[in-house]
Amino acid sequence: DLLWSNGPMAYFRIKEAAEKVGVQPHVLRFWESQFPSHKPSKTSRGQRLYTDEDIESFLKIKHLLYDQGFSIPGAKKALKEEKANPKTNAPLAEDSISREILRDVVGELKSLQEIAKEI
Repeated sequence: DLLWSNGPMAYFRIKEAAEKVGVQPHVLRFWESQFPSHKPSKTSRGQRLYTDEDIESFLKIKHLLYDQGFSIPGAKKALKEEKANPKTNAPLAEDSISREILRDVVGELKSLQEIAKEI
């Protein structure tokens, strides 16, 4: 017997989980496809059931993508590095993340430069 919205083992359906994360349900489904380690459990009927831990994981992804400006590959790399070195390499991970962001920005600038040449 599952507890649905409170208690130590709370489960949330996709609409509730999306509201807690602050995104639309289709965004959670997309992130599940891009971050395979972040898949919720499902009922026998295929309904997704999200735990508080799942919500926290998606909030972390949202922060990396929306607040920190990471690309999907950059966010995957940051999460992988964090999992491998939870606290010991925090400054190292930040340097690596900064380089990833700079690479993304340089790539975007080069694309814009090419477009500007055509105008």
